[in-house]
Amino acid sequence: MSDAPGDPSGPLAILPSYQPTAGPRRDTPEESVWRLAPTRGLEPASASAFLEHGLPSTRSLFRGVSRVAPSLTLVHRASASLRSDEADESRARALLGACSDAVGARVGAGAREVSLSGGVDSAVLCMLAARHEGSRVRAWSMDVHFADEVERHNARTVARLAGVEQVDVPIPDALLPDLFERAVIANESAILNARAVASFAFYAEAKKLGASVMLSGAGADEVLMGNPGARASALARIEEDRRLARTVLRSAVDNLGRTAHGPWSQEGGPESADATRGDRSSQQNDTESADVARRGHSYQQNDREIADAARGAPWTLEEIPKVSDESGGGLPSQEGGPEVSEEVHYAAWVLRELVLPPELRGARAHGLTVHMPYLDSRFADVALALPESSLSRDGVGKWLFRYAVRGLVPDEVRLARKTPRYGHTALSSPVRARWLELYRAWLSAARLEPLEVIDPKAVAALLERYTRMEPEAPEASGVDRLLMRLCSLAMLHAHAVHGSPCPES
Repeated sequence: MSDAPGDPSGPLAILPSYQPTAGPRRDTPEESVWRLAPTRGLEPASASAFLEHGLPSTRSLFRGVSRVAPSLTLVHRASASLRSDEADESRARALLGACSDAVGARVGAGAREVSLSGGVDSAVLCMLAARHEGSRVRAWSMDVHFADEVERHNARTVARLAGVEQVDVPIPDALLPDLFERAVIANESAILNARAVASFAFYAEAKKLGASVMLSGAGADEVLMGNPGARASALARIEEDRRLARTVLRSAVDNLGRTAHGPWSQEGGPESADATRGDRSSQQNDTESADVARRGHSYQQNDREIADAARGAPWTLEEIPKVSDESGGGLPSQEGGPEVSEEVHYAAWVLRELVLPPELRGARAHGLTVHMPYLDSRFADVALALPESSLSRDGVGKWLFRYAVRGLVPDEVRLARKTPRYGHTALSSPVRARWLELYRAWLSAARLEPLEVIDPKAVAALLERYTRMEPEAPEASGVDRLLMRLCSLAMLHAHAVHGSPCPES
């Protein structure tokens, strides 16, 4: 999503755009991949790399389409210094002032709606919007079965204190699997949790009820260190995702019949089927794994860019062009100097891969515009320049922000610890049978074979094992993420090849 002239959105609030890889390049990259009509479907090597969190930022999932990743600004976090009440007060005033300015600019431009979950980030937006625009502001909350009840109570409290109308949007559980395909097509990327589908339904209903421009608290965690252990937790999930993905990916085989170290890798010789597929299973599974390797594909085997990307943290795969203060106008700097920090690379990755698609593309599909004041330059630049010691104290994230908003929001909201938002799986859903029906329909051999890199038998075995898991099983959430991503890839491919609506949908 491009940055319109005069739009205060910072670079972290902008999604990659698209260019054709063949023929004349567009003067302006397309915000939606569907405008390029990628009728050849998904690129097999890209689909494989995506499942292993190894897709470079310049590559898209689609054949004949590249991505144009927005440049990132340089970040200069202040050096750690001795703590003092005076320094905390000064920084807190600057942070709250920047937040108020960012919200005021959005409200002044016409935003009258606030997405209010009941967490501290959305609560602050609601209170500040009400300060700027009074009772003309409406607060919108989502009533879905996996919403945190404490936060829902807090949302009602905040709306009452702000003196604004609260609109509680019910999201029936049965609606989520039915909307999954539409949400994937709108987001133009894979969905890996039901919350993204619930957001799609939420924005659709908000639009029907008259909302047009809404403020969202998305991005606050990424610029304010809301979860100090986020990167370590993300790496653990990524390694689990890679292990599980290798159980369903067909291994690349070179012209001499040698299986590489995982799909598309350039290194090593053949490994055992157990290591290649990451299975903890029986001799039968080992035999199936060896058979998959023999039936593997050789195309893209020498794709060095993808092979090199399938290692390490995905946010450190490559250097994203940076913008220096001197370059101006969003142009990448060609000069030497400090590199973009790993913190900002991580923020860009998690926002662009997980957070922004449902907030921006999902809402836009219904004609609703979502703005994220915490990612506006006037706030993000202040937040990202704060010393780490001001944000993370005693294991609590966003410390200075919580300190800055004392008196603005109730303490039970201001000091509340973060609650997990992505634990919902098909197994824990009240409509579990409907989710499993959806998985079986989209993970059939007829749907997966066109992707060329997925072993339908391995997926069928994994799905069967998943149906027998308890919802609380340690592996359940990881398997559910993989199944959702596989369904998403099948949906994106079918939509690209056949157009809308997809056959049999």
